[in-house]
Formats: sequence, C-alpha cells, structure tokens
Amino acid sequence: MGVGLIVLRGSAARRLYERHGFAVESQDPIDVVMSRPPGGSAAAPAAP
Repeated sequence: MGVGLIVLRGSAARRLYERHGFAVESQDPIDVVMSRPPGGSAAAPAAP
C-alpha cells in the first residue's frame, strides 16, 4: 500500500515530499494531492 497526502499549493513542503519520492496525482486552486508507491524513496536514517 502506498502513502498519500495533500499539501497546499505554493508550500515549501512540496519540495520536501518530492525529494522523498512523492509525485503529484492531481491539483486544484488550493491543494496538491501527492502519493508515493510502496517501496518508494525512504528517508535516510537519523544520525545518533
């Protein structure tokens, strides 16, 4: 199962999500719907 989210258009968070493998599914004047397929890009482990 993949992961989906909604981000506001113009939000800097969209770039973060794109770097972590999310792609735009659709958009309207306010929101951008994004999803990442299973096994998509995973975030790097946190440093100790």
